[in-house]
Amino acid sequence: MPAGFRSNGHIPHPGNGHISEFTATDKYYTNGVGPKLRGWTNGGMQDHQSTLSRPRSAEVITANGNGTLPNGRHMNGVLTRGPGGLHEDLEFPPTPRTLSKKKQIVWMRPHDMCARPQFRIAPPGTPLTARELPEPVGPGDPSLLAALGCLSQLPRLLERVVPPEQTFDTANGYCGMFKFRFWQWGKWIEVRVDDRLPTRGDRPAHMHCAQPDIFWAALLEKAYAKLYGGYTFLKYGTVGRALQDLTGAVVQSVPPSGPLLGGAVPRSTLLIAISGLEKETKRRRSGLLTEHPYCVTGLARVRANSNDSVTHSGSGSSGGDTSLIRLRSPWIGGEWGGVWCGAWSERSWEWNALNERDRELLSSRSSNDCEFWMSVNEFLTRFVVIWLAHIGPDDWALEPGLHTRAPWRAALAVRQWRAGFNAGGPHKFIETTATNPQFRIRVPPGHPSKAHVVVAVAQKYECYRSRNYEDEEIGFTIYEVPPGMQRVTPQYVSEQMPLDFAPLSNLREIATFFALPAGDFVVMPHAAQHREGRFLLRIFADQHTDVWEVNEENLVIHNIAAEFCDERTIDAVSGCSNVRILYKLRARYPHEIDATQLQAILKAHGGNNRGFRGLGGINCGPSLELCRGMLALRDPALGGRLSIEHVPALIGLMRFWKAAFRRCGPSSSGTATLSRGIWASKVSSYCLRGLLWAGGATASNKVLEALVSRFTRSRQITLEGYLLSMARLHLAHERYHSLDAKAKASPLSLEEMILMTIYS
Repeated sequence: MPAGFRSNGHIPHPGNGHISEFTATDKYYTNGVGPKLRGWTNGGMQDHQSTLSRPRSAEVITANGNGTLPNGRHMNGVLTRGPGGLHEDLEFPPTPRTLSKKKQIVWMRPHDMCARPQFRIAPPGTPLTARELPEPVGPGDPSLLAALGCLSQLPRLLERVVPPEQTFDTANGYCGMFKFRFWQWGKWIEVRVDDRLPTRGDRPAHMHCAQPDIFWAALLEKAYAKLYGGYTFLKYGTVGRALQDLTGAVVQSVPPSGPLLGGAVPRSTLLIAISGLEKETKRRRSGLLTEHPYCVTGLARVRANSNDSVTHSGSGSSGGDTSLIRLRSPWIGGEWGGVWCGAWSERSWEWNALNERDRELLSSRSSNDCEFWMSVNEFLTRFVVIWLAHIGPDDWALEPGLHTRAPWRAALAVRQWRAGFNAGGPHKFIETTATNPQFRIRVPPGHPSKAHVVVAVAQKYECYRSRNYEDEEIGFTIYEVPPGMQRVTPQYVSEQMPLDFAPLSNLREIATFFALPAGDFVVMPHAAQHREGRFLLRIFADQHTDVWEVNEENLVIHNIAAEFCDERTIDAVSGCSNVRILYKLRARYPHEIDATQLQAILKAHGGNNRGFRGLGGINCGPSLELCRGMLALRDPALGGRLSIEHVPALIGLMRFWKAAFRRCGPSSSGTATLSRGIWASKVSSYCLRGLLWAGGATASNKVLEALVSRFTRSRQITLEGYLLSMARLHLAHERYHSLDAKAKASPLSLEEMILMTIYS
């Protein structure tokens, strides 16, 4: 088995054999980067109506963003007109508090630094040149610098972050304010800043472009610093975090691996390789900039003196084959360069071993002057880490530079963990982990290769926050399940080990790259047991993979209720038929009774009456609220009264539900306490789904969450709460079907009716 990797060391791989040994299908963990299940998107076109062969019970999930911060507010700041009519940002003022270094700083606008400042000079839709990029050894944030170097040759993605129509020309709308966009937990937000920059020696003291009169990079870094609360907090970032903030991609950090390259390069995945630290003499000899990013753009395998020597390949070499990798330095053509000077570089002797056709073919693949080739083996020794940024299909369609790579299909879901409902914790908590949200991945048979799948779980985070905020621990587990199994159950968890899992880590996002064979798999995102919070799940997969959220239909088995209406039905407790029970009731009560009288009947004088034994007890029994709910089941006229003929059926139905509560409630782990009598007992609210099944009903995830919120306390549910839940479900179903029979075009769905009934 291949091993997972993290920045803090080697982690044994817990898989069960479905992930091949160091092929393009290897799996790796992230080391900390950092969001609604959206229908599959393909080639940039969102398909909200289908998740491709999903079961009827699957939910179509749509995404929607409003351009605000996760806490609901824009990062536009308080910008007011200052002297000269130019904007001043009062939320991010020019004070030492916003800076990272306590040195002599002067705040100046670009017009104070040069006569004719420019925002950028490259026309929209064209890559940036070296002189428009920040200097690679300058004072700017290195993580942001690496991400910008990656995006410099992808103009559409960069222009989404840095709108190019902005200018310093007053005739075209210059007002001292500039806007930028960043991706934060599933949404693009806009951050506006004024153009007062910290300077030293009439140059920006932080990031600045190689050409001194271009200011887009300096202003972008200021907006990025504002997002995180100040320049001083940028030093805590990573390349992966900056990449995600600028692209919205799922980002992973992995050690260099030839097979990994073969699996990632052909897809819409950006790869940034960070070069290792070298001595100055070696740097002059190799030409590479040390500890700087290079974009991986292609792979090839060559064979000397062969008629067919250049092929597509992932890595490795066999016989006379040599695997090559194509890299791109954003600074080639400028002062810093950073081009490789070793084997397989331009004009190196290795090209002489190839025939002319192969040399021309490899040369044509280097479409940019900033690209160069080197051997994979040399690459693995000189680069220390690779950042993978998995780009979604919408962004793939937006950026023509990615069209040579196969697009992912993407599914997104924003959900929440709630204590007592679906905050079941990791797989070691056998009795509750199956209550976690579940998402199905189906890889159909008939394909020669395994399916490539990226699973990422991000917890709710806010960049603009107090510094005492700490990330909570999150993770996820993946199980392989039989095709006929609708949901992972506690019994299945107790009998089967997970296929794999990402252990709890206090990261912004955890992501894993899988290769899955044909079959069905269930992903369960989780936090610590009982910990509440929101999370964003993203799943990227190959074209032949289906993904949907595991959900149940809202159903009630009406035959169970009808069974207790039969006059010949014999009560299991009293041994009396419904006819004898009804005879006794008619002798004591009027033809129609209200909820208070129904309560007296069900309590049955403390249980002394044999006909109603087991429903009540001394100082306990059904409450008036429960009796009102039961009465409503047989009160279609909404008059608040119940015919005495319906009471035996209600008694039988309540006894059936109570038996289900007894049967499913007790647990060896102590999730139920039944020693003080059935009405005083409490069962873990995580058992509610099983209790509903035992009582002849199923509920969707939304309905089940509403039931837990309405009828449980402190993660426990009593018999009273369970009976109220069943009564409300039955009532909602009856009301809905009654409306549906009267008006075939009902404006409400069944789920909406149930949710309204629960909170009525």
